[in-house]
Amino acid sequence: MMAALAVSLGALAIFGLVMWVRWDDARVWRASLVAYRLTFPPSLTATEVMNWLIHVVASTHTTGLGIRLPSALGLELAADEQGITHTLLVPKSLTGSVLAGLRATLPAVRIEEVPVAELPLACLAAEARLTNAHHPLAHERAELASQSILAALQPLGSGERIVLQWLLAGAGTPTMVQSGNGQSTEAVREYRAKQAEPLLQASVRLGVMASTPARTASLFGRVWGTLRSLNTPGAEVVRRKLPSAVVAARLKERRLPLGPFPLSLNTKELAGLLGLPLGGQLPGLPRVTARQLPPAIHMPHTGSVLAMSTYPGMTNRPLALLASDRLRHTWVLGPTGVGKSTLLCNLIVQDMQAGRAVLALDPKGDLIADVLDRVPEARADDVIVMDPSNTARPIGLNVLDAGRGEDARELVVDYLVHLMASLWSSSWGPRTSDVMRMALLTLVSTKAADGSAFTLVELPELLLNPAFRRFVTNQRSVPDSVRSFWTAYEAMSDGERAQVIGPSLNKLRSFTSRTSLRLLLGQSRGIALRDIFTRRRIVLVSLAPGKLGSETAALLGALVMSGFWQATLQRITVSEDRRHPTFAYLDEFQTYLRLPLDLADVLAQARGLGVGITLGHQYLGQLGEAIKTAVLGTVRTQIVFQLQLTDARTMSAHFLPLMPDDLVGLAAHEVAIRPCVDGATLMPVTGHTLPLGPTTRDGAALAQASLTRYGTERAEVEATLQKRLQTPRQGRRFGRDMDSEEDLS
Repeated sequence: MMAALAVSLGALAIFGLVMWVRWDDARVWRASLVAYRLTFPPSLTATEVMNWLIHVVASTHTTGLGIRLPSALGLELAADEQGITHTLLVPKSLTGSVLAGLRATLPAVRIEEVPVAELPLACLAAEARLTNAHHPLAHERAELASQSILAALQPLGSGERIVLQWLLAGAGTPTMVQSGNGQSTEAVREYRAKQAEPLLQASVRLGVMASTPARTASLFGRVWGTLRSLNTPGAEVVRRKLPSAVVAARLKERRLPLGPFPLSLNTKELAGLLGLPLGGQLPGLPRVTARQLPPAIHMPHTGSVLAMSTYPGMTNRPLALLASDRLRHTWVLGPTGVGKSTLLCNLIVQDMQAGRAVLALDPKGDLIADVLDRVPEARADDVIVMDPSNTARPIGLNVLDAGRGEDARELVVDYLVHLMASLWSSSWGPRTSDVMRMALLTLVSTKAADGSAFTLVELPELLLNPAFRRFVTNQRSVPDSVRSFWTAYEAMSDGERAQVIGPSLNKLRSFTSRTSLRLLLGQSRGIALRDIFTRRRIVLVSLAPGKLGSETAALLGALVMSGFWQATLQRITVSEDRRHPTFAYLDEFQTYLRLPLDLADVLAQARGLGVGITLGHQYLGQLGEAIKTAVLGTVRTQIVFQLQLTDARTMSAHFLPLMPDDLVGLAAHEVAIRPCVDGATLMPVTGHTLPLGPTTRDGAALAQASLTRYGTERAEVEATLQKRLQTPRQGRRFGRDMDSEEDLS
């Protein structure tokens, strides 16, 4: 009797020890959980889910229950009025293996680490079991079952919540079932069919929260019924006889079963019961998102940081480029509102911090404001803000300031004539081109009566005002090649001259009639764009069409780019080792990049001269075929934000393995990048751009300081404009009407 009692007490002690060990295992498991939000593609199939579950079996494999609990994963479907989310819960010790399995078997699934959510206590909860663990369920209905579960989770009202919680662990390799031992041939066949696929131990709990008991019961019944979708006459999923409060506590605390798991399911069966979106998207599921791609091992961590990796397990990894690779240029594509300006601002700030020269053309004005708020203190004196809408104290830019030498003067004329022809092609012909070229060559070769240089503002006056024209063309510095033109021009009748210059005269008058342009371009001495290189200036140009008008903004941007390109070409005289990297940022570049060279040639020459250009715009339809070909073929680093479907179809060929759905599914501030590293373009990588850093100064005050330093009072600009149009003999401005008797005398 005593021996039996001792054996019983010993067995009880062993059982208690096992239960304590397993309880402690469960506690440690819960404390170590890491949560990952999963977003599935619409193309997800049952076979893909089965392949993933096979990896789960391998990752959580156990040879039997033994004393310790097997490793386990959790998968929770949470639904509320906002929609449905899938969260994978992984013990920290298994994260590497589980994430590797997800990447290998479900490469299109998006994985984002999130905090482990605290679950509310359900009003009604239940746990399921199988009536026969050896008989297979109707796994051929997996897709239908999965769709039924997801459909039952929506719609929900305010304050309503449903949680379907799965706990999964590999069941190990079962013993082969042999015929005989009193088992029927049918039973053996069914058992073998169950074991034909890897087995998992599972526990599933359903919890519902709603405002009234009736509504709670209704929602519970709606979802619970779908868990029976795979039932067959030999095996059914049924409700365990446990009080709702007990199950609700287990669900809330994510308790692992201390005894055997109540469900034994193979991968085919489980694929239909997990509630994953098989067969397409359903209401309530997150929108299609992009798969995540890892960076190449040798992509720099330091340099100019473009973004942070979104690849699971590497989310703290910067995606950066060295200055040498940025000189091979960058293309940024994405519609309004996705984060292009934030990316550009961060890159400009990094360039300023590195002491580099910067030119930025902003078509909206917001980018300039954000940059000004973050200029390092040491670079404040380098900032020049060109805002043509500020007419009280405008900063000047004389685009006829060609530097020294006859070649330089002729080059600036070539660019200006090309620009005018490009902007005004509908009213431009060979004779107009000839007139503009001769007139501009004359202006860059002569001086006003007060000794100051001429500007574009004097161009209409030269063509229309005979007295002013005679004063200018009589100067000895007029090139001999131009004098014969003026002789012929003077011999023309008024009608002939009107026929030659009339079609473009209204365009020319935009230099003098629009106040913002007249005050900016009409200053003999303004900023010199070559100072960007020689003095490492930070030149910020605001081209907001809402303030300037779209035509004026495009014209001014084109003139600035023309001057910048001429300054760039002058670097040819500087030895290569002294050409410090300089970066130009051209948002909506297609509106003002109008140089007399193919874009591919411009980019090739710029790289050789130490200038890296970042081109930004919204959609491919903005580009002509020649420019699109040049960008796709020449710009080595390509960055795309969320795209429209037509652009995504085109760009996916360049961003494989990303497909059109991936490029459409990029979130705001998320990018796909084809980086150029060490001169080679690598496979694409995905990341999210960094938010703007905190403001470090009063940007508006810095802009005002720039105006004070580099600008000129409007009254003074107007006075000098009038003074340049005077001749020494008459000392007054002549009228512009070439039909007047005074002009003809």
